[in-house]
Amino acid sequence: MSPASFHPSPGTMPERPTLEIILQAALEFAVPEKRACYLDEACRGDRGFREEVDSLVAAHFADESFMAPADRILWEEIRGEGAGDMIGRYKLIRQLGEGGFGTVYLADQSAPVRRQVALKVIKPGMDSREVIARFESERQALALMNHPNIAKVHDAGTTESGRPYFVMELVEGMSITAFCGAEDLDMAERLGLFIDVCAAVQHAHQKGIIHRDLKPANILVPVHDGEPLVKVIDFGIAKAIGSESTGKTLFTQLGRMIGTPQYMSPEQAELNPQTVDTRSDIYSLGVILYELLTGATPLNAEQLRTASYAEVQRLIREVIPPRPSTKLTASLAGPGSVPLSHTGVSPRALRGDLDWIVLRALEKDPERRYESAGALAEDLHRFLQHKPVEARPPSMAYLMQRFARRHRSPVIAGAALLTALLLGAVGTSIGMKRALDAKEELTVKNQELDRQKLALVDYKERLSGLLESNQEMLGEIQSMSKSGAQLPAEFEALRKENQALLDKVSSEVANQERYTEEIERLQQANEQLEQLLMESKNPDVAVGLVRAKLFGSHITALDMNERGQFYHNGKLVAYPVLLKAFATPLDDDGSGKSPSRRLKVTLPAGAKPTDAVYHFRLRQLASAADQIGIRHELFPPQEKEPVK
Repeated sequence: MSPASFHPSPGTMPERPTLEIILQAALEFAVPEKRACYLDEACRGDRGFREEVDSLVAAHFADESFMAPADRILWEEIRGEGAGDMIGRYKLIRQLGEGGFGTVYLADQSAPVRRQVALKVIKPGMDSREVIARFESERQALALMNHPNIAKVHDAGTTESGRPYFVMELVEGMSITAFCGAEDLDMAERLGLFIDVCAAVQHAHQKGIIHRDLKPANILVPVHDGEPLVKVIDFGIAKAIGSESTGKTLFTQLGRMIGTPQYMSPEQAELNPQTVDTRSDIYSLGVILYELLTGATPLNAEQLRTASYAEVQRLIREVIPPRPSTKLTASLAGPGSVPLSHTGVSPRALRGDLDWIVLRALEKDPERRYESAGALAEDLHRFLQHKPVEARPPSMAYLMQRFARRHRSPVIAGAALLTALLLGAVGTSIGMKRALDAKEELTVKNQELDRQKLALVDYKERLSGLLESNQEMLGEIQSMSKSGAQLPAEFEALRKENQALLDKVSSEVANQERYTEEIERLQQANEQLEQLLMESKNPDVAVGLVRAKLFGSHITALDMNERGQFYHNGKLVAYPVLLKAFATPLDDDGSGKSPSRRLKVTLPAGAKPTDAVYHFRLRQLASAADQIGIRHELFPPQEKEPVK
């Protein structure tokens, strides 16, 4: 729009253009004198209004991003730190990783010593009181611990915007599973590293800290002087057992699943923090040990990833995993078997004591697990020394077997003398033992058959629910399309294909043999649907909502929310993204809707909250909030109203 268009015609006095229009027009003048002449006429002698415009022009030339569109400002506010930024005395180099509530950066420290560190800062947009309380507990938890197998904490503080951070030892190494695979470690070497992990967890438990997210990615193995050294990292969702660690309330969950499902204990999956204690970490250690020995987790990771929230809870709570030796045997059975990661461990080595040790750590009932990480480590030490383990009742035959392995030569000599005398008794005992083993194996198989029957009934019920959910989702998107939303041309064809698949599966619910093929095709169609929606130019398509409705996959939606993936083609999609990066929650008005937000503003250098630039930026942010349907309180009563 040309500045000339604002000149009034002779004999008329049109209404003065808005502040935004005059400002945009003034910035088109490259020569300051011409800009001043234009403003003299456009402001019509209103001195206060002219001062406001002049201050905004000055703010623009001090920071050219000042006049950026509202959605760009919103993105810059939420974006957070990046390479080259300073946090305290630490210069950020690059991002190392990202968790549910914090981002970890490689950073340079210049004083009092020069070194590289890992700096973890809470994410913009995640600064609720609950999350900050958890982050505070993490800082204090790490400060309490001093163990060679736990990453050290060097410093802690808050950013200029008030978000907490802490600085810890930089640990550079592969995850424990990746390291064992890369180095082709044998069973004893794998158990040795795992015992070090147990020692670290035991130390944390003695300090009153539960990790609650133990998994291979949080157990790194750097190499020092040619020797591997286990380091347990990321106590980001730690829970203090006692109240002495902090005087503030510790928020242990935000109505969401905290942790990683395939390594999560049944009690943790129930989202009741009162039932979670140190034995929850014992379960996670059992999963890691299972994976180190077999190359796979006890529960199928892909099944957990795509399951609904309720289904994840059921799987963790009810599904009994196969023994490690059975899992490994099945993977080596030949064609049609499920290939597992190479571990260099044979099923025969696992059969017996190691099976019992792992399964005791994986007991669904916390009371039946090892009472501590130290007890689990001690049983592994006993196994490595050919001593009786505590993971199963020590029958006389079992104790004699373990004694014979430790004292092989004397036992062989004594056995030669007693062979004739004991042959009959031994034969009888062997026959009884085989009969008991066969009976036990038959009982296990019958129990497994019963579980499969129950699972089939439950699967049919869940499939029916899935079909209803998808029918509802497709109806909603179809209505959206009819209302005028611009969707890709391929969408309608895909929708019809998806609908046809749903109808076909619905008619074959009773046919167990055809479940797998049809469900896989249905999943593929939904993945294609999701891809088209993600590529759509229409910002009104709520990608997060569609993703959540697909198969009721609430966990996927939560993960999407935590990663901030609600931006599409540079704009916010129509999804309830709260402006937490610059908004402080007010009291809910009781309507049940999202609470109002009091917007905070990042000002250009030298600007004050009473300046016109403050109110202009505030209006820009409020405009961005309006675009995505977030209610807000634009001008809190205690703040100065802008010049009108």
